[in-house]
Amino acid sequence: MTARERWLAVLSGGTPDRVPTDYWGTREASEKLVRHLGCNSLDEALDRLHVDRPLKVGPRYVGPGLDDSEDEFGCRHRTVRYSTGAYSECVFHPLA
Repeated sequence: MTARERWLAVLSGGTPDRVPTDYWGTREASEKLVRHLGCNSLDEALDRLHVDRPLKVGPRYVGPGLDDSEDEFGCRHRTVRYSTGAYSECVFHPLA
């Protein structure tokens, strides 16, 4: 199965050939992964690891203005800083 077929099988209640995977990492973790695998890019590293990154497709947001910390789903985020970088963390979810 291709990554697309795998995700479609899961989303339609079917059975994929294996569990589809995604990758979320900080810039620093991604750089270390690329170096560790001896790859030239994150895309090359994820291809080598058979990661099935989903493609995010959707319409352009046309609703009311959003605060910089809020996304179109109503989730609010804050920047968490640490010694070598930063990442965005969801601190409020409207369905929680």
